[in-house]
Amino acid sequence: MSEESAKNPRAFFERQFQPFRIIAEKTPDAFFTGYYQPEISGSLSQSADFPTPVYAPPPDLTALPVKDRTGVLAELTAARRRSDGSLSPYPDRGAIEDGALDKVPGVRKVVYLKDKADLFLAQVQGSARVRLPDGRILRLAFAGRNGQPYTALARVLVQRGVAPPAEMTMRRLIDWLRQNGLGTGQAGDELLRLNRSYVFFSASIDKDAGKQPLGGGGVALSPLRSIAIDSHIWPYGLPFYIDARLPWRGAELESFQRLMIAQDTGSAIVGPARADIFYGLGDAAGVRAGETRHHGQFFLLLPKE
Repeated sequence: MSEESAKNPRAFFERQFQPFRIIAEKTPDAFFTGYYQPEISGSLSQSADFPTPVYAPPPDLTALPVKDRTGVLAELTAARRRSDGSLSPYPDRGAIEDGALDKVPGVRKVVYLKDKADLFLAQVQGSARVRLPDGRILRLAFAGRNGQPYTALARVLVQRGVAPPAEMTMRRLIDWLRQNGLGTGQAGDELLRLNRSYVFFSASIDKDAGKQPLGGGGVALSPLRSIAIDSHIWPYGLPFYIDARLPWRGAELESFQRLMIAQDTGSAIVGPARADIFYGLGDAAGVRAGETRHHGQFFLLLPKE
């Protein structure tokens, strides 16, 4: 990009790229949600205050190529590779929480959180800043998942009549989980187990508290410019354009017409006409992200030549 183009990137993209509208099979509009990086409390040692472990990717976890997704592995994106080289389904969320990984050689627990709701929040957002008792920040970054199907728990609660779709935010879902109990057999725990998908994390001490997280593409995300896409369809780095009305600056819907870059992915982001907008760090970003569940137009930008 020339110096002139760098000063006016919009003109550069309008001159050099051709937009192609992405239309889903069931509806002409795309669906947009939001995500952010939450800050939660945790500890490097397990205790009564911090009993919930966060796991690094187990050594026997392997990505599952499309050609191997047959039989009992048909709906999975990862699997367990046994010592003889054979593949089998990886334990789901319920089995992992019941201790299925405790005897797997080489399994590491990188930090401990207050409860399963905080773990679920980190897993849905794909990253988290964990504030340790000594004030340091441990950064959790997405490092893989068990490959089991993802179930949108907010949709389950809407179907049960807990709240209408417009009111079922992530904050409300987390509150419901805690209010209904996270112990084995309690309603909150039973709801969590419906989502068989389980995310694993890498962890590192953060020396720059304001640094944005890395996306799946390996580069730092930019608030309101980075999106998570279905990486099975779109490669990282592609430019897209979103035209929608979103609550991106406040509770009211406003026009959102922006060039976005595909830099991340997520378990719930499935299909070509689907994008998750990164809002940034902390609670304020979380409010805006949690209220973003809207339709609009989604364009892929490809070079004219």
